[in-house]
Amino acid sequence: MPGPVKSAQRVVEVFEYFAQRRAPATLSQVAAGLDFPPSSTFALLNTLRDLGYLDYSREDRTYVPTVRAALLGLWVNDALLADGTVVRLMYKLRDETECTVTLGIQSGFQVQYIHVVKGGAVAGMTDVLAGATRPLLRSAMGQVILALKPRAELRALVTRINAEDSSRPPVRFNELVTKLDECRERGYAYSEGIATPGSGTIAMLLAAPRHQPPMVLGLAARIPALRAHRERYRAALAQVVQVHREHMEQLPQTFSAPQR
Repeated sequence: MPGPVKSAQRVVEVFEYFAQRRAPATLSQVAAGLDFPPSSTFALLNTLRDLGYLDYSREDRTYVPTVRAALLGLWVNDALLADGTVVRLMYKLRDETECTVTLGIQSGFQVQYIHVVKGGAVAGMTDVLAGATRPLLRSAMGQVILALKPRAELRALVTRINAEDSSRPPVRFNELVTKLDECRERGYAYSEGIATPGSGTIAMLLAAPRHQPPMVLGLAARIPALRAHRERYRAALAQVVQVHREHMEQLPQTFSAPQR
């Protein structure tokens, strides 16, 4: 698989930097924050400024994303985040369970968190941030995504990932298929200690527009709490997933909830 185009990757990283910072930044702050060479950072920021995606203040020498940058994803926002639907439900779920709530999509051979609402004492995962990744084949959120894939694609993924990840024991295809069958049957995936020792995750498929990749909603907590309250957490997660599905079904026909 060819590597990412560096210039395209850096544009995305610039916008992700501002999303985390939520404030204007100088050239040196952007370069230091992203570990980019100052000269190429200067060229990149000025190009984005010339295109209208960044604004530059000569007075304090800072850059900040413009409304045009925000409009890039507005049509997706209208479908997924109208009235703060997804984010609001994630906070509701966190408040009900005190668990960390994560929203993820597939990114290559990983699941990447695109939004995180940190939990309370039962979560024990205060360092988890948006942008963090989890292994596609070994995580609960990954299993939810894999359960949607045809068998031939699944086998190819297992072969490719095992070949590229020689640091860990290979994932056995038949064992993975059994886990995915269980995931489909019960409607959720469950894992313990995959990425964070002592913590586990319950994950379910979340309705998404037809032309968007599958989204997964996860509840993460310390293993003792997860085991003790597993059914309550599952029910709370299922309720939020259902509420969101009903919201998606009210959208125009160009959108639809994914089916297992």
